[in-house]
Amino acid sequence: MRTCDGLRRWFRLPELLVTFTFGLLFGKGLITYVLDNLVTFLTDIWKLKLKEAAAIVNLQEGLRNMLQIHVAFCIDAFLGYRWMLFLSSLLYSAGLGLLAFSVPEYFFNKEKVCVPVEKVKFYCFKKLKHTPFWEGLALLIVGGAAQVIPLYSLSFDQTKVLRVPKHCTETRVKVGCRQLKVKIGGWRKLQLRVIGWLCFVYMMLGTITSFYGFISFQDNWHQRFLISAIAIVIGLLWFVCGFTFYGPRRLQLSPLSTMLRALIAAARKWGLKYRGNLNQLHRGDGDNQNLLPTDHLEWLNNAAVKESSAADDELITSVKKGWRLCTVREVEQAKLLSNIIPLSVTFIAYGMVESLGNTFFIEQANTMSGGIPVVVLQMIQWISKISVNRGYKMVFEKRITRIKRRYSDGVKIGIGMLASIICCAVASSVEAKRLKALRQEGLSNDPEAPAPITASWLLLQFFFLGAMEGLADDGIQDFFGHYAPDSRRYGPVFTSTLTGFGTILNVGFVAILNYYTESRYRESWLGDSINQSRLDYIYRAYVILALLNCFLYAFVSTRHSYDNIIGSPEEELEEIPFLEVEETEARDQQNNRGQGNDQLHRISVR
Repeated sequence: MRTCDGLRRWFRLPELLVTFTFGLLFGKGLITYVLDNLVTFLTDIWKLKLKEAAAIVNLQEGLRNMLQIHVAFCIDAFLGYRWMLFLSSLLYSAGLGLLAFSVPEYFFNKEKVCVPVEKVKFYCFKKLKHTPFWEGLALLIVGGAAQVIPLYSLSFDQTKVLRVPKHCTETRVKVGCRQLKVKIGGWRKLQLRVIGWLCFVYMMLGTITSFYGFISFQDNWHQRFLISAIAIVIGLLWFVCGFTFYGPRRLQLSPLSTMLRALIAAARKWGLKYRGNLNQLHRGDGDNQNLLPTDHLEWLNNAAVKESSAADDELITSVKKGWRLCTVREVEQAKLLSNIIPLSVTFIAYGMVESLGNTFFIEQANTMSGGIPVVVLQMIQWISKISVNRGYKMVFEKRITRIKRRYSDGVKIGIGMLASIICCAVASSVEAKRLKALRQEGLSNDPEAPAPITASWLLLQFFFLGAMEGLADDGIQDFFGHYAPDSRRYGPVFTSTLTGFGTILNVGFVAILNYYTESRYRESWLGDSINQSRLDYIYRAYVILALLNCFLYAFVSTRHSYDNIIGSPEEELEEIPFLEVEETEARDQQNNRGQGNDQLHRISVR
């Protein structure tokens, strides 16, 4: 009993509970390169056509990102972070396990690859239907979407270090017979930083392990999938050990449900005029009694108008009140979400360009000489993403007029979109050079022939891809963090949803290009393999798409109202509970040493 009480006292601080997520963070880093190279599994092992493999990968990634917004709603309304992380990890490991047993050697007399039959059209694709690949992919999509939010919320978000409260100063604390000079809150701040770095280290260990695993296992995808599934199961078992130390679930309303309720309530009261019923506005309780609705999107203000005093007084206390009556504050939150919709539409094209990194770029690297593994190029992309983002914050962000609070996010997104144009242009030039080298060697008709140029030519396009992600992705998250209600939880969710939608639209965009080229040139730009395709022309189409989207973004952003800023995600967080030291005069005046009795007061944690 004493042991349990001692453990509960030890884990009373939320950052100490983060240690139970280290195993899952390691597993998350381990499967990073497995999912990023899924197109290689489909083209090299299952011998699917390039367009089929790209469509499967884009649908998997797009659905996984788009489902995060539904996961966030379920977390807020039903399950909470802890149970959602538990269920998602189970689904994730089960999906990877099924993918491990979907390799061809279990269905083709121990042959490691599918051998296409010339007279049978779509032979390998049809054989793939008889494997557990599709069931595993479905579990992978749901589990991957459901794991991201709770894992990061229970790990990295619990270790964010905020500034020390202004009223805290240095003082002297008596420890035994000695007096030490202590900066109030310093021990807690150091503890948060150390645990935050440990989270990063465990995820990087998983990534490095996956990096060397790709080199060691070569084409043994069964081992890659199976080891990743086992790592998640072990991490889940360690996470379950800390279940008893977590507090009760804290369910809360979602800003999406608030917007939906306001829209439905306003639609039901379409004939009302709120200007003639200002005394009938439902302002709620507390400090919102003097709150008045704004004139922007004034048709939504009808949602806060009481139809009749007696009827709506009953609605206020009933369960169904939210679908016929909202408070003025809830209506204004719905307006904030509506305001960011026009600018958010321009972020979809960013997701379309980003999806190239997990499909066509990977295939380019696999068909070039030089001995540079794909994972090395992906590491360069990741380093570029971090370094460019940090460089922008150090050099430009602090020098932009009215920094952070207004235009810095828009400038960062705009530069990221310019980087997407450069990335596609560079990719088109490199692919044209690769195809020219194949023609000079007479290898154009060989679908599996490696190009006689080194893969180092791809360094520049992977660098610009990482720069685009570091600027545009981070800028979009900051934008939602400043202008969306409850942005601390939903900023990254909105970003993932939009990029996921763009990834799915990428499937339709490629299909349109394929139909256009077949009908006009009697030849498809996207052939059965990368050597039989004209990816240089496809990349040029993406250059035009990114350029048009950049003009559209500039047009919309100049007309966007930047006055409805809410704040940054960091400002929404409560200040870290620090150790307070109160120094009082000693009652014993006999010694007269000027020393005080030090009293420690524990304050609540978030």
